[in-house]
Amino acid sequence: MLLAPFQTVFRFLFLTSALAYTNSVYDIFDIGKDDWSKNYGVFPESERSSALKEVREMFTFAYDCYMKCAFPLDELDPIKCRGRGPDKENPSNININDVLGDYSLTLIDALDTLALMGNATEFQRAVSLIIEHVSFDKGSTVQVFEANIRLLGGLLSAHLLMEDPKSPFGNLTPDWYMGDLLFLAHDLGDRLLSAFLDSKTDLPHPRVNLVTGVPKNSRTDSCTAAVGSLILEFGVLSRLIGDPIYETYARKAVAALWKRRNNVTGLFGNTVDVESGEWISTTSGLGAGQDSFYEYLLKSYILFQEKEDLDMFVESYESIKKYLRYGRSECNSGVGPHPMYLNVDMSSGNVVTNWIDSLQAAFSGLQVL
Repeated sequence: MLLAPFQTVFRFLFLTSALAYTNSVYDIFDIGKDDWSKNYGVFPESERSSALKEVREMFTFAYDCYMKCAFPLDELDPIKCRGRGPDKENPSNININDVLGDYSLTLIDALDTLALMGNATEFQRAVSLIIEHVSFDKGSTVQVFEANIRLLGGLLSAHLLMEDPKSPFGNLTPDWYMGDLLFLAHDLGDRLLSAFLDSKTDLPHPRVNLVTGVPKNSRTDSCTAAVGSLILEFGVLSRLIGDPIYETYARKAVAALWKRRNNVTGLFGNTVDVESGEWISTTSGLGAGQDSFYEYLLKSYILFQEKEDLDMFVESYESIKKYLRYGRSECNSGVGPHPMYLNVDMSSGNVVTNWIDSLQAAFSGLQVL
């Protein structure tokens, strides 16, 4: 596959996500002065500038504190003001160990934000520190989903930003850069791939040891988002290094989920047993446990132009609107309660809970995309 069109689409997705941070929103959209715009339009310039300044200061404060008090550990413990990594004394502490794996997580996770902020000098220094300090040849047992979206995604995004000939955020590429982040991403991808290798259902195991693979007697429950949100990073890795194996396994996982949706409602459950393929939780919603599955279907189509991804998203979206959406038909007018998306049973469509969580808030952005 030619990389030029691929980088163009990557740039589109990255800039779309970053649009609210930049001035260019005013150049792209013709904002009207009608009543709707007054109530629901963009921030006034004074508020936008103030919020922009505050976001930059918050990021800089958090980043500087991490670098001063925590690096090269994974994250900053804000109470003790020191770094922390995996809980090696208690391997069952998955609240910590799913995410922290002794690989300078925060620095990798912050790379694309440094680029977006226009801090090329610190971006280049961060790349240098990652190359010097980060290795995945460690016996940490981590959640595949978290390592994928934060580590693999962070490494690939930073590499693509440096390789982008249009340099949308300035000259980010050090003279000495030789694709080192892509090499790290390739190494990590191989280690995460072990989650698939002994799966009889094509659903990946939720956790892997970065050295030995899937731990014996490990938990087999995984959420829909974790199983079905690998295709972007695995697909990008496959296309950058010319090896289809990563994208192939990620697509098999999506297909395995797809055939397990309810054949009446078209809805998915929240939690599945990756060994038996049976649903553990049949609650269907747009928040935690399912949110990014739908996001990845649409973004995968935009990035890779595979029609099957769009077909799955469109069919899923129709089911979502039919069974999850409650309230009046119009958002801003009409009689009845304001519309919202609830959590329902995947088989019947009956309401299970009428609350939403913070992760569901991203769905409106997906609708705009």
